Amino acid sequence: MYELLTELGSEALAVVAYALGTLALSLLGLFAEYNSLQQLIAGDKVLAGWFAVMGIVALAFAVNLGREKLLPQFAADD
Repeated sequence: MYELLTELGSEALAVVAYALGTLALSLLGLFAEYNSLQQLIAGDKVLAGWFAVMGIVALAFAVNLGREKLLPQFAADD
């Protein structure tokens, strides 16, 4: 009985952790892209480019984490 609860609790904790990580990376990427746009409007092209690249990297990590770790947790047949 306790083994089943422990297993379900650990799987639920993993899903929550991956979901929070994906959400945090997505928000970080969107924030960086927004800052990139603001810097571009202000005229600082170098900093705008830096923010744009960092935003793309954060969004790519978010997609990768969601696709590689989060979605298989939902699709598990166990």
